[in-house]
Amino acid sequence: MLNETLDACRTHGRADLAERLRRRRDAPVGQTRLGVLGFPKQGKGYLLNAVLNAPVCAVGDAATPAVPTEIAYSAEPAATLVGRSRERIPVAVERLTGELGARPAGTLSRVEVGVPRELLSAGLVLVDTPPVGDPRSPRTAAALDLLAEADAVILVSDATAPLSPAELALARHVRTWCPHVVLALTKIDACPGWRAVAERDRGLLGEAGIDAPVLPVSAVVRQAAAKTGDAELNARSGFPELLGWITEQAARPPEQSRALLAAVGVRAAAAELVESLRDRMDAVGQDAGLGQAALLQRAQRRADDLRRQNTRWQNLLSDEITDLLSDAEYDLRERTRKIVNTIDRTFDEGDPAKVWDEFAPWLDNALAEAVDVNYTWLADRAEWIAQAVAACFGAQYDHALPDLRLDGSGLEHLDDVGRPKIEKFKIGQQAFTGLRGSYGGVLMFGLVTSLAGLPLINPVSLGAGAAFAAKTIKDEGGMRLQRRQAVAKQAAQRHVDDVFLRFSKECRDAIRVVQRRLRDHFTGLAEELADELTLERETILAGTAERERRTGHIRREIDRLAGLHQRAGELGTIAGRQQRRELSA
Repeated sequence: MLNETLDACRTHGRADLAERLRRRRDAPVGQTRLGVLGFPKQGKGYLLNAVLNAPVCAVGDAATPAVPTEIAYSAEPAATLVGRSRERIPVAVERLTGELGARPAGTLSRVEVGVPRELLSAGLVLVDTPPVGDPRSPRTAAALDLLAEADAVILVSDATAPLSPAELALARHVRTWCPHVVLALTKIDACPGWRAVAERDRGLLGEAGIDAPVLPVSAVVRQAAAKTGDAELNARSGFPELLGWITEQAARPPEQSRALLAAVGVRAAAAELVESLRDRMDAVGQDAGLGQAALLQRAQRRADDLRRQNTRWQNLLSDEITDLLSDAEYDLRERTRKIVNTIDRTFDEGDPAKVWDEFAPWLDNALAEAVDVNYTWLADRAEWIAQAVAACFGAQYDHALPDLRLDGSGLEHLDDVGRPKIEKFKIGQQAFTGLRGSYGGVLMFGLVTSLAGLPLINPVSLGAGAAFAAKTIKDEGGMRLQRRQAVAKQAAQRHVDDVFLRFSKECRDAIRVVQRRLRDHFTGLAEELADELTLERETILAGTAERERRTGHIRREIDRLAGLHQRAGELGTIAGRQQRRELSA
């Protein structure tokens, strides 16, 4: 029956149900697996530690494992991390929490812990699942898939408030797949009104049709009783009733338990399949009720919408690519303009002969950063364009976008700036320039002073020659500095222009690649939608015979699954009676 139902789940596209049934079918023999499930911050870890009288689970502010923890019997305390590839890593129990926190997310599949407790010695395995939420969430679905192997389940909820709608939905879902469920009401030591909450929870479970006892417990009182050995205090903690229920589950005969659990799993999966098939049959019936003319009109409207959609996304892609070309070039030009301004300021104030060695690495780094930032911005903008165009087709298509990763900005091939020819004003040149300037000063002032009867070479003419020499050297040095600054500016600006021309071309090429990929992707998507619309019209034109054939096939599937549901119910009834007789004996 499990195999037949499993095949039906695969046939009708319910891989999640098939996985749960497979886990139920392949569950290990000789173990009683007891799952512990609850929302965050409900005291699940404290509950398990109190059940075992051992600090097995992380509590308080400690990081809660994101994978299930299986707690079984072991002669000595032990812990093992099981990876996704089934590798097993033994760790010390006292270092388990730290090891879990150090492991990257997604590298582990489960944690196995062994403790020397008599409660576990008969083959009982406690499965502590990560905190869950709404049954429709992926994390909760994964936890429920793990609980498909469970023989019984403890649902944990604290006594601060009655069960929420989400907790009731979770309890209903768990009870559908597992026949033995108990609700552990925790933190009764901190909630004076826990009795009213317990009664309210019993009423809510009864109204929802969920057969699950409510057992109020206090882990704090239990741990205090364990330290002092106070039997009365332990009784007040509520744990004797919970341990009795756990012992009862562990004592069930394995053969009857497996049969009952298989029957419950088959009934739950069959019920979900029947519900989905009835929805499909109702949809087929609604289409049939509309009539062929109405369906053709609807298909024609969809065809008109598709034509408008095609025009809209093509115009949007063209406009956005044009804007991206302009914006990318402007962005790179603006960044290089700022670099050129810095070059001008640098050489207006400094001597290239002194600052070039420090300036050249800065220029190379600044250009590399400008190109890299521009390229990163281009890639982000391309992703945004892809999502904007996908929105023209509907929200369901924005997750299947093409790969827009580009080959890279080519920074590794960026040439270093070349050092220009910078002429220095050497000592010999300064001496020659000074002599040339001093000659005019000596001659001019020597002729003037000769009128006063002094010789051509006298102290006045020599002083004037020295002043003229200094002035000439200073002027010549200033002109040479200006020439060096001009040469350095030209060399640096020419290098910036070369980088701009090269990488603006590469940006344009990258944008063209993005445009072609998006165009091909969305053209293929539009053609696929057009093909689906054509197929729909052909199906409509085929008439009601095809709809009747599909409806008949769905009805036969529903009847077959209903038969499975009934047979599973009979098997479950027999297994339940045998369990009760065994337990009574």
